Amino acid sequence: MRRPETAAKGFSIAALAVLLAACATAPPQVPGTGTNAIALRSINAAQELLQRGRLDEALEQAQIAVRADPRSGRALVAKGQVLDAQGQRERAGELLARAVQLSPQDGIVLNARGAWLCRHGDAKKGLDLLGRAIEDPTYRQPVQALANAGTCALGEGLLPTAEMNFRAALGLSPTDAQSLVGMAHVELKQGDTLGARAFLQRREALAPLTPAELLLAIRIEEAAGDARAVARYRAQLATQGQGGPLPPPATPRD
Repeated sequence: MRRPETAAKGFSIAALAVLLAACATAPPQVPGTGTNAIALRSINAAQELLQRGRLDEALEQAQIAVRADPRSGRALVAKGQVLDAQGQRERAGELLARAVQLSPQDGIVLNARGAWLCRHGDAKKGLDLLGRAIEDPTYRQPVQALANAGTCALGEGLLPTAEMNFRAALGLSPTDAQSLVGMAHVELKQGDTLGARAFLQRREALAPLTPAELLLAIRIEEAAGDARAVARYRAQLATQGQGGPLPPPATPRD
């Protein structure tokens, strides 16, 4: 019969062997991401599929990412974004909150959660998280967080805060469409129709205006008293089969 201490020693050795095997097979994290390479590949695939509107396939890739790296905040963000697009708001919010717990200093995670909070009615907390995202020195997309903070503040009527963030974003990326449109909204609300027109014209130089942007252009030109420009934008809008009141600014993007 084996002695107790011998059995315990054998168990410890077996447990250590299992742990070492797990460490040996687990893929290493990609520096600066808090996520392993296998999960990152699926995260990128999920985001691309989400942009193309292929939500079921995007969710499948996001789930693969979570299984590959359950403690990756970015993997949870990918899944949360797809679920939010599918209308599963509560579950998406839970995943994004958990992502921040796992990666409290990751600008990508903070931006995603902050943008989600702004879209769903908690602008104060959303702006706080977006501010933290901007402060992350390793975050490669601060323009996105700045633009989101501007949009969030604009939605709350905080024009000075909105303008500060939009201008900071444009200082880093003069062609950021979200910030150009945001500044057009800010200038129009402040009564500067010429300034609003200038920002929207910069946006128009990049690509054809969306229906929402055409409606904004019409309001700007009506305020400026330029009937010819109003007619031109109305004609463009008619070709897209759109009409109606001025919509709110674009929502923050993840």
